[in-house]
Amino acid sequence: MSAPLTSLAAEAPAAAPPDAAFLPTSAGLIPGPAHPIPWRALLGDVLLDADSWSALGCMTKVRRCRAGDRVIRRGDAAVSMLALCEGRVAARAPVTGPLWLDLHTAWLDGRYEDDASVASSSALVMEWPMAVAVLWLRQQPLVLEALVRAVSARLRDARDAITGLTTQDATGRVAAWLLAQAGAAGELRLAERKRDVAAQLSISPETFSRTLRQLADRGVLAVQGYRIGLLDRVALLALARCR
Repeated sequence: MSAPLTSLAAEAPAAAPPDAAFLPTSAGLIPGPAHPIPWRALLGDVLLDADSWSALGCMTKVRRCRAGDRVIRRGDAAVSMLALCEGRVAARAPVTGPLWLDLHTAWLDGRYEDDASVASSSALVMEWPMAVAVLWLRQQPLVLEALVRAVSARLRDARDAITGLTTQDATGRVAAWLLAQAGAAGELRLAERKRDVAAQLSISPETFSRTLRQLADRGVLAVQGYRIGLLDRVALLALARCR
């Protein structure tokens, strides 16, 4: 079972003057705190006054979960926006915080469509109940804009993923996935089973393993078990862009 919720509740703060959100930093506006909720990672460089950040922290609920705990249950009513503050969660694909776990379902008064469970030793999950969020956001256009940007980014990523699945061959999908997972690093370590990665890419586990071997034979990768070195990023990028 999940650890008990630790929550605080606060009434939405009084509306600020129309131009208060656009005052310079020297007038008392500050970036969001990093702990326990990494607001800068979730909302970007939004500047608010200390009282607004405090109100935002008070209206959220934070819970520490253990490995295997279910943080999203399929079919449950979505009453909160959910974020993974730290740790790793396995849903359709494993994800590592900080990031939004589900930012859209609660806005649609819907139900969660997939289960999500903690895949690391522990994880910190934030819930932002819509009952208080909507009222407060009416007075916080900059935060609302940041949420729209976050949803738009997720939509773009989903579109790119669909495009990749419909236009790339297996090699192109694997190349794009490797580049995305490695980021600026020269190597990566698979944090999940190869068959789970293959499922994300809509290919068979055998095809995934064979593609890694072929790329290694071409000198593009260095594969040692679950460690993969990216020896030729230019070649990988060309394969990822190939349609």
